[in-house]
Amino acid sequence: MKTIAKFIFGFPMLALACGSIAFAQVPPVTPADSAAKAAEQAAVQGAEPLGASVKQTVAFRSGSRWHLTVTAMDQFGLVITGASFQKKPNSPFIYVLNDGRLGEIFVPYHDSLGQRFLDISGFPCPGCFHPLTLNPAQFTSPRHLIGGNKICKEVRDYLAWIIKANQVVPGNPPIDHDVVRYGQEVVYFSVLVVNNYDYITEWTFRDDGTIVVRAGSTGPKFGGADDEQGHMHNFTWRLDIDLNGAGGDSAYLTSHLEDLTVSPSPSPSPPSGVYRYGSTAEDKKYLISVEGSRVWNPQHFNTLEIFDRTLQNERGRPTSYELVPLRTGTARYTDEPFINKDFWVTRYNPAQILAVNLPNYVSNEQSTVNQDLVIWYTSSAHHESKERDEDRDTVPVIWTGFELVPKNLFDGTPFYPNP
Repeated sequence: MKTIAKFIFGFPMLALACGSIAFAQVPPVTPADSAAKAAEQAAVQGAEPLGASVKQTVAFRSGSRWHLTVTAMDQFGLVITGASFQKKPNSPFIYVLNDGRLGEIFVPYHDSLGQRFLDISGFPCPGCFHPLTLNPAQFTSPRHLIGGNKICKEVRDYLAWIIKANQVVPGNPPIDHDVVRYGQEVVYFSVLVVNNYDYITEWTFRDDGTIVVRAGSTGPKFGGADDEQGHMHNFTWRLDIDLNGAGGDSAYLTSHLEDLTVSPSPSPSPPSGVYRYGSTAEDKKYLISVEGSRVWNPQHFNTLEIFDRTLQNERGRPTSYELVPLRTGTARYTDEPFINKDFWVTRYNPAQILAVNLPNYVSNEQSTVNQDLVIWYTSSAHHESKERDEDRDTVPVIWTGFELVPKNLFDGTPFYPNP
């Protein structure tokens, strides 16, 4: 049985401090079942495409840390492996992400059946699908380049939360002044060169355990400055989430349901004058019990939540990571069935790397309850038809992506009340 205790073996070491002093730390340890998968995948897939790998341990002012490896890899762009998070210096690291990467970039043009490009599964092609070597002169402090100048790294602040003076929070002592917390995050990106387009793959790791993932497209239009043909960039990510280790994970589709047949009937509350309404909505979770796919419904605010069988916070509540889409629309096609569902859940298989084969991957409908799971998510960036003068020389970056948000990882608002 998995237990969080397996992460605390080893001797204390000094942290690599970022904006703080160094102090004794519990070191990160990769779970044995997750570590074994790297060798297994190499044996099945052969050597990965060339890439520049850099191990990172980033400590924030809050005392929390991320430990991970970043690789700017041919074919896949920026790949994250072995990501684990530590809430505070004396707490164990919690293993989160074994391998995160793009599994496909599908680019169909609106007016041409012949221009439908599978950019990742189409690898190799001469002179493309390689990480761009960046010019250090263009990436000055606080940005700097690592991994042979193929990865940009930046540590910066983000607005985390605000609480007003004298605001009553039951169970907490009052605070007589406004508190604004700016947290810290470390951002990594690399640029994958694919013909005329440059794809930016970006991973952000925050001091509260959140991961923000984006992909963006930029570069000259395929047909030149006057090209009016629209197209879509469909990014599918492959996320080998090993929460607390490889086995024992389950996935749930969350859904917000509004009952549109019910008219709220107000009933007065005590003298405050506030009106309370009957329940007209509910939030539910649906277990995904076998390999398969699900559709994102904007009216249902769907997310995908991944639980470990044993991991809990100190209040005894089950810890999970929730995949929250950051998207502007949904693309669907006739001949590319892997795009026609937004979430896929598969059992880990070292031979399953490319999203284009997802319908085959799930055909056996293996159990996905308390298993070693891989999550696949597709989000699309639409480059609309007709000429836009701002796109004539090079197209400004068009972004899409998602967040991996921890739930019940902390026991309260992270780092409250001290910002």
